[in-house]
Amino acid sequence: MRRACTISRLAGVLVGLVAAVAAVAQSTEPESRPADSQPAETQSATQPTSAPATRPASGPTTAPTTTAASAPATATATTTTQAAEKPKDRYLAVIGGRVHTVAGPVLEKATVLSKNGVITAIGVDVQLPQDCQVVDAAGCDVYPGLIAAVSSGIHGGDDPRDTTNVYSTNMAVALAAGITTALTGNTASKLTFGTTEDLLLRQGVFVELQYSRRSPIERAQLVADLERVRGYLRDSEKFEREKQTDPNAKPPDKEWLSGKYETYRKLLTGEAIAVISAGQMQDCLDAAHLAGRFGFKLTLRGAYEGWIVASELGRAGVGAIITPRAEVAENREANRPTGSTIENARILYERGVPLAVVPPTTSILYWGVGGRDLLHLNLEAAFTVRGGLSNEDALRTLTIGAARVLGLDHRVGSLEVGKDADLVVADGDILHYMTQVRYTIVNGRVAYDKAKDTLFAHIRPEGRRDQVPRFDDIWPRRLEWRE
Repeated sequence: MRRACTISRLAGVLVGLVAAVAAVAQSTEPESRPADSQPAETQSATQPTSAPATRPASGPTTAPTTTAASAPATATATTTTQAAEKPKDRYLAVIGGRVHTVAGPVLEKATVLSKNGVITAIGVDVQLPQDCQVVDAAGCDVYPGLIAAVSSGIHGGDDPRDTTNVYSTNMAVALAAGITTALTGNTASKLTFGTTEDLLLRQGVFVELQYSRRSPIERAQLVADLERVRGYLRDSEKFEREKQTDPNAKPPDKEWLSGKYETYRKLLTGEAIAVISAGQMQDCLDAAHLAGRFGFKLTLRGAYEGWIVASELGRAGVGAIITPRAEVAENREANRPTGSTIENARILYERGVPLAVVPPTTSILYWGVGGRDLLHLNLEAAFTVRGGLSNEDALRTLTIGAARVLGLDHRVGSLEVGKDADLVVADGDILHYMTQVRYTIVNGRVAYDKAKDTLFAHIRPEGRRDQVPRFDDIWPRRLEWRE
C-alpha cells in the first residue's frame, strides 16, 4: 500500500509538471511566432505591450502605425511631384517678317505665335506671353514649311522613329532648303533635327494601285475586287435600313473583308487616298475614269502628259505629283498631242488639279548635280513660273498643294491658327535661286539656324536683303551665250 501511494504521488507530480510546461509554452508562443505567420491586424491586436528591443522595424508593432501615418504624406508627395513634372507651355514667336500665309493675304511686319507646336495667333498686334522664345524675322519673308511629296535618304524606313538618324547631314541640308515635312516610302514625317519627338506625321499615306494597260489581267482583277467591296457597302447600308423595321434582318457576310479588301473598303469610304503611277495621256485618263467610277480619291504620280487631259483630271478631283522639268519627246507618229511640256503645271492648275512638285532626284546629292535634288526643291517650283504659273501659285505646289495631295492639309501647308507651327524664314523670295533660309522651325522649335550651322553660315552672314545680287532681267533668268 505504501509503495502504491508513493507511485500515485509521483504520478500526480509528473502531471503537474506537464501542465506547468504546457502553460509556459502557451505563454511564450506569440513571442516566438514569425511576424508573417498571421494577418497584420491579428498581430497588432495580440502583440504584447512591451516588444523586445531586437524586433525588426518592419515587425507587426510598427507596421500599422507607419502605414497609417505615411498615407497622407505619400499622397502629398505624389501630388507635389506631378505638379513639378508638369511641363511648362512652350511658346515661340516669329516677329516682324513679311508673312506669306498661303491660305490668305501676305501680312507685312506680322507675328506668328505658337504654343506647344501649334499656331495660336497671326497678325500685327499680337501680345507675346512671358517666357516666349522670339525669332526676329525683320526684313525677311516667312513661309509655311516646304513639303517634299517624295523623298529618300532623310528618314529611315518602316517606323522612322526607330530608324532615322536625326543628326544626319541629309536632314540638316534638307532643313537648310526649308523642308519641314517629307514623304519617305509611304510615311509622312517631320524633320525634327536632334529629336524623335513629334517626328511621325502619318503612316500609310497612300494605297498604291496597279492599273497599267500593260497588265490587263491585273486591271480586270482590281475592278472585280472594287466591285465586290462596293457591293458589300451597298448591302451594309441596306441592312442598316432594314433593321429599323425588321428585327430579323441579317447583316451581310464580312468574314472575307480583310487584307486587300479592307484596304479597298477604306478607299471607297474616303478613309484613304489611292496613288497610281501614270505618265502617258491614256494611262492618266484611265486612272481618272477608275476613280470617278468608284468615287475614291486619287493622286497621279508622274502625269507628264496630264496637260492633254487636264480637264478630265480636274473634273475627277485627281491630284498630281509632277516634275516640271521632266522631258519626254513627242511621238511624231501619233495623231494627237504627245510628250511633256513646261506648261504642264500651269494647265493642270488652271483645271483645278491640286499639284505637288518634286525635283528629278528626290534625295540630297553631294557630287555636283546642282539644282536637281531636294536641296533645290524651290527651283523646281520656279520652273512652273517659267511655264506660266504665278509666283503665288508656284509656292502652293510646295505648300498647301502638296499637303492636299498627301491628305495632310489639315495640319501643314499653310500658316493658319490651329495648324502645326512649321515655318521658314528666308532672306528673300523662296523661289529665287539666290535666297538663303535663315531659320527653319518645325513643331514650334528652331530646327535649323543658319548662323549657328556650319553649312551655309559664311554666305551673307548678316542676312541682309540688299546683299542679294541684282540682275537686269527677272527670274527665271534667260541664258545669254557670248559670241
